[in-house]
Amino acid sequence: MANFAKSRAPRFTAEVHHNPRLPEGGRALHAVVTVTATGGGSTGGRPVPAARPEPEVPPAAGRDGGPFGPDAGVVLRVRTPVGAEVAFLRQVAPTAGELTGRRRASGPRSGDYPTGPWGDESRDFHLCLRVPDPGLGREMLAARITVLLPAPDGTAPRVVAQGLVRATWTDDPVAAVQIDPQVACHTGRFELAQVIQRGLDAAKYGDADHALMELRRALRLAAAAGHEDTAKLLAKVVDGADAATGTVRQAAKAFEARREGSRKASGTVHRPEEPQ
Repeated sequence: MANFAKSRAPRFTAEVHHNPRLPEGGRALHAVVTVTATGGGSTGGRPVPAARPEPEVPPAAGRDGGPFGPDAGVVLRVRTPVGAEVAFLRQVAPTAGELTGRRRASGPRSGDYPTGPWGDESRDFHLCLRVPDPGLGREMLAARITVLLPAPDGTAPRVVAQGLVRATWTDDPVAAVQIDPQVACHTGRFELAQVIQRGLDAAKYGDADHALMELRRALRLAAAAGHEDTAKLLAKVVDGADAATGTVRQAAKAFEARREGSRKASGTVHRPEEPQ
């Protein structure tokens, strides 16, 4: 729970929630960005005026990077690397609102999204990225989100917070199938994420039979809801799994091996290194 105590200057934080591990060939990356303002937000503690509708333009067209108007309020700048792009950006809490069409180009690979005036509050934004597939084991900084506070005199906006969206491509379906709870909440996959997590927790503690039951249920939920990518990953996790074989059984053994290694390591006394 954020502390909205007043201070002399506005302060902002940005927290990114997502699963950075994508399967081979994965191109869609979903993240929820939570931005919190304290110290009066962009209005200095004055009441936030009612939002006025703004005409939208096609995302591909964008707008030029001219000065922000007085109603821009807090601005989110999203910068992506070559080959990646923003599929959409939406505010999902505490109220819903589409920001994709408000994009203003601010550079060759960056766009600015005005979000209006802020008080002391927290907002969640759902960011969906389309990313290239650089290959297994590769890592990418898929997006950099910068929170900007425009200056009243029209000079350069001030950077008040930043967040990073990272991506790693893996051939481990157990790692890639996990859904971040915040992302699940805002993408209609909350129950699916809970069932997957229960299955993975059961595998972690060596109960492969219970893990199979939960993950097979998750597979049915994903297929029924049309989440084809998740269903394919779950099919790989439970593929060939029976009383003696299968990915879940192997995952349970791997979890147990790591836990046993941690127990042995905890019995060893490590002396801190002396400063050089």
